[in-house]
Amino acid sequence: MQSTKMIRKNFFSLIEILMVLIVIAILATLLLPYLNEARVQAKYTRWVAYNRNLSNDPSCIVNFNFQGAGGTFSAKPPDDILVNSAAGAESDGFSPQFYNGYLLNKNGGAHNFEWVRAGRYGKFKWALQFNGSDTYVCVPTTTAVDFTPTDGFTLMCWVKFDRLSFGDTIFSKSLWGTANDAAAQYDMYYNPYAGSFGQGSFDVDVFETCGTWMSTHVDFDKAGWVHFALRYKWTHNDSEGKPCGEITAFINGEPLGDFLDTTNENPNTATATGYQPCIDMQVPLILGGAGCYTKYWDKKNWDSSDPTSLANNWLIKFNFQGKMDEFVVFKRPLPDAEIFGHYDMGRE
Repeated sequence: MQSTKMIRKNFFSLIEILMVLIVIAILATLLLPYLNEARVQAKYTRWVAYNRNLSNDPSCIVNFNFQGAGGTFSAKPPDDILVNSAAGAESDGFSPQFYNGYLLNKNGGAHNFEWVRAGRYGKFKWALQFNGSDTYVCVPTTTAVDFTPTDGFTLMCWVKFDRLSFGDTIFSKSLWGTANDAAAQYDMYYNPYAGSFGQGSFDVDVFETCGTWMSTHVDFDKAGWVHFALRYKWTHNDSEGKPCGEITAFINGEPLGDFLDTTNENPNTATATGYQPCIDMQVPLILGGAGCYTKYWDKKNWDSSDPTSLANNWLIKFNFQGKMDEFVVFKRPLPDAEIFGHYDMGRE
């Protein structure tokens, strides 16, 4: 009899333990979304402070945080403009508002951008949706973002791809044309004929060099938000006095290593005749597309009687499709650790 009572006591104890575990599981299921949201919000709050500090870096000349006004950047961004918050830049006559980015439609009329609350921190972060056909952002003032081969600079941004097509351009300050008539200061665009995962990698044009990275540690089809950086560092002048520099691309904070110099294999890239026409013609910085010469890419609309006009010569092609969030430009070559720090601070 006593043994039977002990069995029943142990039996009810097991039931009670199971009930407690079930209640805990239910509470965890209910609370987990709130705990995760609190975690994401904490990371976003940390990023807000970090981005504000970034704006005071004297070498930062463009800082688009893709957020609205207010103490926590929480308001909806303006419909037609990316506000440059780089207030601390040490450049002669520099005013950050001159380097705002304007949301444009290459076919004229109202732009077809969509602001989405789906950035790197969920509902706390805005992102800009590029449609891949006619949307781009233009930074029309060029002085502070004009670089020469004796300068050093770094560009960084976050991107989430909806599509990857040949030539899709993240950013450019270039005029793509022919082997005898083209120019670049810098650009970064998709190359489907490389890449570790079979879906491609990225090329850059920097001054007179076209660089191709044949491998990458990121599978772009699965990666979600990806952090890109392009760094140029002037190193020396050669025996003929020609500037020589070091070009490095980074993905998710990691340098891709040595690139394949494909300048001669790509005679129609922007690097064919160097960078100088970009300065002479005041070619703007573009997000989400590549600057191209009208006379080669849209001959019917080129006016041969006005060959020096940028409006006549310049059009946008190779439009990016996907989301972009946070774009910054520094007038110095950031060290590897600092570039990784930007990635690490900005990821979810």
